Amino acid sequence: MPEMPEVQGLVQALHAQLTGREMRAVHVVSFPALKTYDPPVTALHGAHVAGVQRHGKWIDIAARTGEDEVHLVFHLARGGWVRWHEEAPTRSPRPGKSGLAVRVLLDRGAFDLTEAGTTKKLAVHVVRRAVDVERIATLGVDPLSAEFTRARFEELLDVRNAQVKGVLRDQSLIAGIGNAHSDEILHAARLSPFALTRSLDSGARDRLFAAIESVLTRAIEAASGKGPADLKDVKRSGMAVHGRTGQACAVCGDVIAQVSFADSSLQYCPTCQTGGKLLADRRMSRLLR
Repeated sequence: MPEMPEVQGLVQALHAQLTGREMRAVHVVSFPALKTYDPPVTALHGAHVAGVQRHGKWIDIAARTGEDEVHLVFHLARGGWVRWHEEAPTRSPRPGKSGLAVRVLLDRGAFDLTEAGTTKKLAVHVVRRAVDVERIATLGVDPLSAEFTRARFEELLDVRNAQVKGVLRDQSLIAGIGNAHSDEILHAARLSPFALTRSLDSGARDRLFAAIESVLTRAIEAASGKGPADLKDVKRSGMAVHGRTGQACAVCGDVIAQVSFADSSLQYCPTCQTGGKLLADRRMSRLLR
């Protein structure tokens, strides 16, 4: 799933490519992806892109037609991505194995929103304001904004006594962190993903606060200036534990372990994060019964 650093990389690339361009046509190929009907997608036709920005893991393309502003806002979910065309395709877009969901034709070039896999969760909204999308209006604080202070972080940790990985991923508390970068943050902070937030002492909270900034800043710097075609590889190459089950931890040399869930998994280093203890893999335990 694209997370804050990759989404920020896409925002930078799209802002550079799209600002000032005219949207000639928007073709919705996968109708379940479109979550709104007013304003219609035709409200984007003839609009000029004013800029592109990020809200958590959402991408917001703002466009203007005269005095009116309309936003094309989308969340890529797990399998979504952006594909850029230097030359606009001439054939009419059709559903197929390519996973094409939306195609936006510009006065020069085009871009597609695609979604791989059988589970379709790509969400596309056409709205007058980005906050008209409920999931944007209810986002928590951006962890790289000035509002994300040490005091605010303390408040978020104490909202409820929950596993720290779940708190990091809760978009209503902290916007933009997903499964992969929460693994990386917890490894950098030397914390178990199952540690309860209210049990964290001041030293652990200091490490976690610092790790959020350092891990996300480093990942955003790595993504900066990269095109959509390169961002996935940049993300994978920058991971210390996520997606590296069975490999050696670069910090201590221990073998990176995994806990599997129904539709996801987490990775961690036992030596760095859990005092050498292997965390229970509940899914595997059920299979072995």
